[in-house]
Amino acid sequence: MAAVPRLADIPRRLSPDAFWDLFGRLEHAELDFKRGVPADVRDTVAAMAMTRGGLIVHGVDDRRTLVGCPLSQNTQDRITRIAAECGVDVQLLALSVGELELTICAVPEVRGRIVTTPDGRLLRRVGGDSQPLRGDAMARFVREREHRAGEDEPLAVVDLSAFDLDAVNQALAADGRPAVAQDDVERALTDLGVAVAAAPPLGPRVLRAALVLFASEPRGHVRGAAVQLVRREGLGPGPGPSSAREECAGPLADTVDCCLRFVAAHTRRFEIVAGSRREALPEYPEPVLREAVVNALAHRDYGLAGATVDITVWDDRIEVRSPGPLPGHITLENMRAEHYSRNPRIMRVMKSMGLVEEYGEGIDRMYREMEARLMEPPVFEATASSVTVILRNRMLVDVEDQSWLNQLDRDDTGDERRTLVAARRAGAVAPRDLRAMLPEADVDALLSRMVAKGLLSRVGRRGGTRYVLADALVRRAGNPGMAAHNRRRQVLLDEIRRRGSLSTNEAATLLDVPPAAARGLLNDLVRDGLARAAGRTRGRRYHLR
Repeated sequence: MAAVPRLADIPRRLSPDAFWDLFGRLEHAELDFKRGVPADVRDTVAAMAMTRGGLIVHGVDDRRTLVGCPLSQNTQDRITRIAAECGVDVQLLALSVGELELTICAVPEVRGRIVTTPDGRLLRRVGGDSQPLRGDAMARFVREREHRAGEDEPLAVVDLSAFDLDAVNQALAADGRPAVAQDDVERALTDLGVAVAAAPPLGPRVLRAALVLFASEPRGHVRGAAVQLVRREGLGPGPGPSSAREECAGPLADTVDCCLRFVAAHTRRFEIVAGSRREALPEYPEPVLREAVVNALAHRDYGLAGATVDITVWDDRIEVRSPGPLPGHITLENMRAEHYSRNPRIMRVMKSMGLVEEYGEGIDRMYREMEARLMEPPVFEATASSVTVILRNRMLVDVEDQSWLNQLDRDDTGDERRTLVAARRAGAVAPRDLRAMLPEADVDALLSRMVAKGLLSRVGRRGGTRYVLADALVRRAGNPGMAAHNRRRQVLLDEIRRRGSLSTNEAATLLDVPPAAARGLLNDLVRDGLARAAGRTRGRRYHLR
């Protein structure tokens, strides 16, 4: 999705190619194309004002053909009249694209009050559509919209030395702006949208969002602007004894990194033998952990003084709790498909800095990443005072299989990935095996789809039909016959790590194989640089390298 340019940054004349490069061809929450000035512009203006604002480009038809819509007196009067009926102040710009003239209408985001269509409908932008809010979702949206967000609270007294200059300049660079010195921080905060310009002699009003994002020590100004982390022994959510505690605070990007370091230090990393390589696989997918932490910080209610984000690590799970209820019209049922930001100023800066990707895609990405590792999906719980995400570490396949799946680098479904693992382990998989393993799946449709995608090949006929990994997949990710061999190597490597060293006879007993076979596997580890041998003949023992 192309980023929507600011009205002031749009050149007054563009070639058609430059126009499409700047705006993109896909409508989304902040961009809409209109052929002229139709009546349904009312819906678009009202919905954009209640979402994140955006641009309406007049002069482009539904086939994305440039047809032109000059900013004539009639066009201006019609657009401004429609906007006035909705109670929204818009800005207009005449844009020449090749031989045609288009009209750009910039719709601001409106907060602190409710904007409806002239006939009283409350709309939100969802993708490229304007959709109505109803029932409880509408009531909660109205309550939150009328209440000023905690991030918008102006600061009575501002000491500019409280801001981390490096953090401010990183955000400016990400926004395509030049770095500033300490005495220009106030202007930089205004450019970043976390300070509001005011008439002289008052100068800009710095908002709480600025301290949350850039203060070296935000806790001195915003009570609760921190993350409390604890590692507890045992299974969650029990009150097991804590073995480690830490508090992370500072510029928001640094706080995210601090949280991820704590979690990494207090969760496992599995060392996997992949052919002749050793690679580390974290207990929890790193993109999921990052998304959980970023969401908690970006969407928490900063108006709740003293409340912190809390992260607890147990043996079987991680829980990330964020102060404040679900924002706006978001529910547990629609949170994967829809987006609403309680703190749009903070969110915009985090997006420009690359801390978040596209709006509204983070939750769905968490589900996809957990499914890719064949782990249980994240669980969200919401109360009137907090939102909690629970990540469990239970895996449907072992870590060696997960490592192999990662090598495929494909976006396949969970059932497809489990089928691939089954075919790799056994060399082939029969439909009856899959029906036992995946009782709720349409196995015939699943196998047909996987053959069509080039994942499996069918061998045999009728009752003897089996499915093996497709040749292209084997060439890409290794011979399925190596799976058992690699698992034995992994078992030996894990046992050497546990005991400190291992003999040939101990390895043979562990694997239930002849000593000669165990010796061959141990010597493979030595040749691949994963282990070292010490001693001679019967006294030889194998250690980690």
